[in-house]
Amino acid sequence: MSIGDLIFGYAIGRGEPESISSSMAMSKSAEASRKATSTERRIRMMEEYLDRSFLIHEALWELLRDKAGLKLDDLENKLYEIDMRDGELDGKNQRKSVECKNCKRTVSARHAACIYCGEIVDDSIFAMSK
Repeated sequence: MSIGDLIFGYAIGRGEPESISSSMAMSKSAEASRKATSTERRIRMMEEYLDRSFLIHEALWELLRDKAGLKLDDLENKLYEIDMRDGELDGKNQRKSVECKNCKRTVSARHAACIYCGEIVDDSIFAMSK
């Protein structure tokens, strides 16, 4: 395709006008469709993981209740304690930014280790690093 074809919007070999913006729109539409399909697939996978997680949690709770004699109040009290670790009763346990003990720089809550010196700041098995 020559520069002239691009400028005037002619397609190669067809000799007929073609709208470049229409072609670009179709390309963007196809890309958006691929992304939507990928996102739908990932959502289905996450829903399956979540369903499985609920099943595992229910089994673990029933084992603790039946084998260790824990009561529902014990579970509710522990949930409250964990929820309040971040200072807010919001159904989440979101760690706040902390100062690194080694280099004294601020470490984002999304990092389990200082990005400057490598010091571990969250050694919880439930650390959420992205």
